[in-house]
Amino acid sequence: MSRENIYTSKVTINDAMRKAVEAVFDSGRFIYGEKVREFEARFAKHMGSKHAIAISNGTTALEVALEAIGIGEGDEVIVTSHTAFPTIEPILRIGAVPVFGDIDPDTYTLSPFEVRKKITEKTKAVLPVHIYGHPADLIGLLDICREHSISLLEDCCQAHNAEYNGRKVGTIGVAGCFSFYPSKNMTVCGDGGMIITNSKEVAKRSRLLMNHGEDGVNNHVILGHNYRLGEIPSAIGIEQLKLLDEFTQRRREIAEIYNRCLRNAPVRLPVEREGCRHVYHLYVIQVDADKRDSIIEGMKKYNVFCGIHYPIACHQQRAMRDRGEISSLPVTEKVVREIITLPIYPLLADEDAIMIAEKIKELL
Repeated sequence: MSRENIYTSKVTINDAMRKAVEAVFDSGRFIYGEKVREFEARFAKHMGSKHAIAISNGTTALEVALEAIGIGEGDEVIVTSHTAFPTIEPILRIGAVPVFGDIDPDTYTLSPFEVRKKITEKTKAVLPVHIYGHPADLIGLLDICREHSISLLEDCCQAHNAEYNGRKVGTIGVAGCFSFYPSKNMTVCGDGGMIITNSKEVAKRSRLLMNHGEDGVNNHVILGHNYRLGEIPSAIGIEQLKLLDEFTQRRREIAEIYNRCLRNAPVRLPVEREGCRHVYHLYVIQVDADKRDSIIEGMKKYNVFCGIHYPIACHQQRAMRDRGEISSLPVTEKVVREIITLPIYPLLADEDAIMIAEKIKELL
C-alpha cells in the first residue's frame, strides 16, 4: 500500500517560486507590473505566438477571446460537449448559442465530420477543446472554417506544450486560450489564464476588454471587465514556464509506463495521432460501464484516488435546460459512462505508476 494518498494531480513547488513571490512582496507592485509583462513575453515566445495577454483565468480567457473576435448575441458557436462546463459558460455569458458536436471516439476531441453537419447561417465560430492534452483535428476544422468564413478559436486549457504538425496548439486558430489552475500542466498556484494570438487587432481588443476597456490612463473606450492577472501569480507562472518542457517529458514518461503495463488489459488506452504531440494533462482509460464504479472504489483501498473527467456531458447539465434543442451525441454519451482518470503529474514516481496499473489490472 502506498504510504500517502495519490490523487489525479499534484502541484510542483520549488524554491525559485517562493523567492519569486518574495520579490513581488519586496517590490510593492501587485497589479499590472513588470512580472505580468514578463510572463506574457515569455509565454508568447515559448508558444511561438506574436501576442500573449495574461488574464484572470481560463474561463475569462475564452469569454474575452470570443468577444474580441466579434462573437455576440445570437451567434452560434460549435463546440464539444465532452469538456469542463467552463468551456460553455463564456458562450452563454455573451449571449451566443453553443451548438454541440459529437467527438472522435479515439481522441475525444471535436469531430470535423460532426461539425460540418452543424453549420448554419448563424454559425460564427468553432471552438475545439484539446481535451486531456491531445490536439483536436485542427486542419480538418480549419478547412471547414475557411470554407464558411468563420473563426476557429482553440481551448488549450488542458494542452500546454501540445503540438499539431510541429506547431504549438493555440497558434493555428485565430487565438488560443490557456488556464493555469493548479491541476494544469503548468500553474500559477491559483486561478490564472492566457490568451495567445498572432492578430494585432484581437490582441488589442482583448487587452481593452480584460482591463475595463481602458486605452491609456482613465481613457475608457469600450465597456470592459476587470479580468487582470496579478503580479504574484505571474511571478509563479514565469518559474513554472521554465519547467514546462521538463514537466511535459515527465508526463509522457508516466503515460508510457501506463501504456506498457496496461497494453494487454481489457481497457481502452489513450491514443496519440500521427503528427500530434500528446501532453497528458490527464491519462484517461475506458472500461465497461458496469465495472467503472467498482474499479474506482477498489483503488481507494490502495490510497489511489482516480477521477472521472467528466461524468456529465455539458449538453446534459441542468444549466443547459431550456437553452435550445439538444440533439443526441451518442459517442459523447457512451464515453462519459466509461472513462476513468488515472493519476499523472511530474512528481508521480515510476513505482507508483506501475503499482496503479497493476492494481487496475487486478480489479479488472
